Amino acid sequence: MIDVKLKEDGIWNKYAKKNLIFWIKGFTYSHTIEDLINKFMDIKKYEITSFLNSIDGHFALAVQREDITFIAVDKIRSTPLFFTNIANNFYIDHDPKNLVNLNKFDKILDENAKLEIAMSGYTIGNKTIYKNLYSLKAGEIAVFQNNRYEYATYYKYFGEIVEKNYDDYLENLSEVTLNIFRKMLTQIGNRQIVIPLSAGNDSRLVASILKHLGAKNVKCYSYGTIGNYEAKIAKVISQKLGYEWKFIPLTHKSEKKYYESEDYKEYLDYSETYCSVPYIQSLSTMKYLKDMHWINQDAVFINGNSGDFITGGHISTKLVSEPEILNTTIRKENILTQLIEKHFSLWGYLKTNQNIKKIKKILWDEIVKECGELQKKSNDHLFYEYSELIDRQSKFVIAGQKVYEYYNYEWRLPLWDDEYLDFWQKVPLELKINQKLFIKMLKKNNFGNVWSDDIPVNKKTISPKWIIPLRFICKIPFSFFGKKGKNAWKQFDINFFFYFRDITHMMDTQNYFNIIKDIFKKPRQHVSWQTKDYLKKIIW
Repeated sequence: MIDVKLKEDGIWNKYAKKNLIFWIKGFTYSHTIEDLINKFMDIKKYEITSFLNSIDGHFALAVQREDITFIAVDKIRSTPLFFTNIANNFYIDHDPKNLVNLNKFDKILDENAKLEIAMSGYTIGNKTIYKNLYSLKAGEIAVFQNNRYEYATYYKYFGEIVEKNYDDYLENLSEVTLNIFRKMLTQIGNRQIVIPLSAGNDSRLVASILKHLGAKNVKCYSYGTIGNYEAKIAKVISQKLGYEWKFIPLTHKSEKKYYESEDYKEYLDYSETYCSVPYIQSLSTMKYLKDMHWINQDAVFINGNSGDFITGGHISTKLVSEPEILNTTIRKENILTQLIEKHFSLWGYLKTNQNIKKIKKILWDEIVKECGELQKKSNDHLFYEYSELIDRQSKFVIAGQKVYEYYNYEWRLPLWDDEYLDFWQKVPLELKINQKLFIKMLKKNNFGNVWSDDIPVNKKTISPKWIIPLRFICKIPFSFFGKKGKNAWKQFDINFFFYFRDITHMMDTQNYFNIIKDIFKKPRQHVSWQTKDYLKKIIW
């Protein structure tokens, strides 16, 4: 038996035609619902993957026929899907809690998954925290037939580098970027667009290109500690673009109150995936905005996730070195080390040789399964980026769209558009490192006239001001101990001062004195404590 437990709820829609039952969530640019239904009615098994790859959009779907059932998520896993097998019966749902709560579901924890979440905040591959609960990866399909199931990858973010001259790439990037936003605006129509605006490149691109294309029904907002640098720059950008802007002040008092509220508890339940800690940034702000009635109910939120990743901003310079120096073994170790350092370092005390060795093996097995063994040295970054997209980006960062869905708003992710995926996976390393090509394109086009040097990008300042002299005084003793002192200060700063410096106030989920107590466990950021709380909840 195959039981598809998806329900029509205004987000998921169900259609029936002859022998077909079809569920879908999300939107597509390339196909209408009718197109999809007609295609899936008689599609052959061997045709499914190539057809799914042709669908441009952000979606999840399920198809059930007499002869076959299959489920699929889009190329970035913007909506996850889950399934389990109980007594040779398969159950499928977008809400994994429904599956975990089924009679006879065996709640055996996956020890590797526990370690992965503790060190990074998410699992690797198809795993969830439970052994008998399975999830689809980005660009993946699961086919159920004859009491069996099999995974198939229809898309992976791992392209073939195309060599072109710099000017051609620059021109192509401009064209692709404009086309993505044009088709998005056509689909949205006259509905209100709302942009969470910061001081960075990505949200500024969203706002400025919308202005360039003539979008009028646009509002921008920022949030955080009063006087923070992100909001100051965002205000200047909004004013220059002529878009209405609102600032939502966050304080320790307001955020502690929110994190103790029923609304927050309900969100944690709503966003549960068992393969990542919940994404909570801007959650309280959404609640405040909704309560103010500042936003239309049919508004569409457009943010800049995750331009810094897709344009090369996460590629470590340590992946760039002379090919003749490094053999395959060293190159592999280098890629894995960069993944560990960037994404599996939430708790320093967990970075034992045994744990690191285990995580590296799991990571590499997952990478090789889809990408094969190492090829040219100039392609090493592709292996790194594939791993980050399939796990951290799709399970944690992109899952942040649940913040909007929770309050019944639609969203769009233009910087995760299929055309951007196709473009950026072909760009040579030298044009991606430090976002070279992307930043050049932004400066050259100067959309909305907000890319001049007088409106700085990510020029960080410390808030609140009172903490500056105190940090300076505390830092002095550490300066006498060289590199060891520098590392010790970094950890001291995180445990004693970041609680106050965090302009997003996500640290307010924690008691300050508990943060101080954890200094010898070497936490890295607010997600460190999120993983601690999350695993405690699951295990208990």
